[in-house]
Amino acid sequence: MRPKIRTILEECIDTGIEHGLNMAHKHTDNPTELNIKSCIELAIWYEIDEHFEFDNDQRQALDRMVAFNEKHGLYDL
Repeated sequence: MRPKIRTILEECIDTGIEHGLNMAHKHTDNPTELNIKSCIELAIWYEIDEHFEFDNDQRQALDRMVAFNEKHGLYDL
């Protein structure tokens, strides 16, 4: 048995887009384009992270990206 990777990724991307848009509009009615893009990207990565195991190097890179976005207020968890 093998997972359908493309199907899982499509679900992660679709869900991430929806959640990212919601997060971008959480505290403002007019988020910047950068904020919208960053929220969507990060939400997609969170969804992927829920469905896949990452090697240590990959995990560290993802953690750095999340920390950067949170520090700059681009994604409010």
